[in-house]
Amino acid sequence: GTMKVFCGPRNVVVERALTSSGVFLLQMGWGDLGAFGEPSKETPNLDQMAAEGMLFLDFYTASPLCSPSRAALLTGRLPVRNGFYTTNGHARNAYTPQDIVGGIPDSELLLPELLKKAGYTNKIIGKWHLGHRPQFHPLRHGFDEWFGSPNCHFGPYDSSERPNIPVYRDWDMAGRYYEDFKIDLKTGEANLTQLYLQEALDFISKQQASQQPFFLYWAIDATHAPVYASKQFLGTSQRGLYGDAVREIDDSVGKILKHLQQLGISENTFVFFTSDNGAALISAPKQGGSNGPFLCGKQTTFEGGMREPAIAWWPGHIPAGGVSLCLG
Repeated sequence: GTMKVFCGPRNVVVERALTSSGVFLLQMGWGDLGAFGEPSKETPNLDQMAAEGMLFLDFYTASPLCSPSRAALLTGRLPVRNGFYTTNGHARNAYTPQDIVGGIPDSELLLPELLKKAGYTNKIIGKWHLGHRPQFHPLRHGFDEWFGSPNCHFGPYDSSERPNIPVYRDWDMAGRYYEDFKIDLKTGEANLTQLYLQEALDFISKQQASQQPFFLYWAIDATHAPVYASKQFLGTSQRGLYGDAVREIDDSVGKILKHLQQLGISENTFVFFTSDNGAALISAPKQGGSNGPFLCGKQTTFEGGMREPAIAWWPGHIPAGGVSLCLG
């Protein structure tokens, strides 16, 4: 089977012949994975995913910054067209922290909206980052479920100068970062990735049990400064706290792929792993990753900011051990 998605202004066709699909998105660098040459080789599950699928060596994001690259991924349109292209506080902007009022325009047609028309149930887990006001809520743009936050977990927050940001369960606030969802800035300990992992596993199980095709957008933010990892991963990496976070993400991806296999739906599930931008060198060395041999990183249009790790996995459809040397 195949899934073809043609993203244009309104000229869109979705051909559904697979049961489900998933996208993993996070802030990591081209050089953070063993499959891309990271010498400590602390990403065995992602490396195995690459060995079982296809590795993209020349994969580029549409922007070296979170919001516009995510908007591009979900709309199939460049930031200059989907509205995320300026750096001011106007209605359309390149970045949406809580003090900016803009977000994804209603005129944009997002991937989950297309898949919804084809009968899919869609869930976002983690960071949305395309606007936090009600009109920009992901459930207004094609998603059926959400567990995560509209913005980053920068912190620490207070009740006046820098208000805290919520973590949502669909339309309702499930709590707030640092208060209800603990992040220890001294030790880097937080169990958010484990919560996000369980959300993914439960969602997949639920859809498989009801024979419902689904789209899962797993957009975790553990490698975004301030970096965090759960207790069992702290201190386990040769690369410090950032490496601990990468190891936990790698372990989680492995568990999700194994879950698909155990449920017997891996051959009907297309999975794509990539990053929204390159590793942030402004938070290096303790909380930044590696962009391999490429110049600079996040917030720059050099290779280090735009060239991302990417892996496509679809057993029985994508031949194992493939390598793509160009995006086309």
